[in-house]
Amino acid sequence: MSIIKRIAVLGAAVALLASPVAAAMTAAADTPAEPPAAGAAVGTAAVSAAPSPAEAEAAAKATAARLAARHVVDVPVSFTVRNTNGSKAGCRTSGATQRISGHLTAPASVWAGGKRAVTLYQHGIASGEWYWRLDVPGYHYAEELALRGHASVTIDRLGYGASDRPDGFDTCIGAEADIAHQIVQQLRAGTYALDGKPAEGPDTAQGFDTVTLAGQSNGGQVAQIEAYSFGAVDGLMIMDWTDRGLTPEANTRFFSALQGCMAGGQPSREPSDPSGYVYYDLGPDQFRRGNFHDTEQRVMDAAALHQNRHPCGDMSSQLDSVFTDLEHLGSITVPVLLVYGDEDARVTGGAAHQRLFTGAPTELVTVPGAGHYATMARSAASTFDRIDAWLDARGL
Repeated sequence: MSIIKRIAVLGAAVALLASPVAAAMTAAADTPAEPPAAGAAVGTAAVSAAPSPAEAEAAAKATAARLAARHVVDVPVSFTVRNTNGSKAGCRTSGATQRISGHLTAPASVWAGGKRAVTLYQHGIASGEWYWRLDVPGYHYAEELALRGHASVTIDRLGYGASDRPDGFDTCIGAEADIAHQIVQQLRAGTYALDGKPAEGPDTAQGFDTVTLAGQSNGGQVAQIEAYSFGAVDGLMIMDWTDRGLTPEANTRFFSALQGCMAGGQPSREPSDPSGYVYYDLGPDQFRRGNFHDTEQRVMDAAALHQNRHPCGDMSSQLDSVFTDLEHLGSITVPVLLVYGDEDARVTGGAAHQRLFTGAPTELVTVPGAGHYATMARSAASTFDRIDAWLDARGL
């Protein structure tokens, strides 16, 4: 690992140790987890076999058929962006041109020229676009919002999934916010690329008059950095993220993964891929226990299939960006929706985070019984309804 990359990671460690959560994190890191009693369920996160590739393919085909039958347009899209950082969260990038892949999912009536509003979704550090597109009926977020009349663009952020995956140290949280801003601009101008033909309506990219930005977990941090750095969105949704409420469990996972980054990380996926990537959770058991509560087994199984490494640059810049957030969140003026599960093992303090948005109209939704992946709990339908109502009430 180059000296510049090592300094970036060490800087993150210094910021972490200087932060208010350091003591709790250190104590948690030094204390081994208690194993569950035999046969005990922890937040319903029992471990079972993930779907086979054939079962996953069949589920994806069933989703596509269901969307078509319900007149929901679901088309692959891509965005050509620069890996630059013009945000207020200072961190280094490569400056390279990159490709971001995703999907646009919308009611056919919207795509054909109805309501010209869209929401761009940013996933968290331990997930990918799949978080918004889980092939389980009733839990495919983009489908459920389309059935309620809303257009969504979901992406794999830089370094994740089907998007370009450069050296993991060549991007950062500020760059992710800058890239989100570039995508917002392309959605407004209709200058993104359709990588497939919509089943209904126009077969060329359409521009949107209104763009809301949403993020889950540290995707919420990305979204709020974009909002206070560029001021180019009409609404903001923060899900399962707080700057000052990360739990000892979350900090233990963070510190463990950061050590992997200090050692240079691993290839993003295949041995020949660029390096600088690590897992946030070590294995499917940690993944399930940290993210789910009151969740159907089939949902956890489908999600566990997608567990992925993340770029170290995201992690090594995250803590310093927290201090930047605390300085600038009060400058955001657009409507803000905050969504949290009340059994989240990784994030607490939603009401305290809400109070940081001193210049914006805000609404707080607490989901009873839900974990860190709040929209994957058994109560998902009512959560979708609350998000739908908030968007409708603000013309978003």
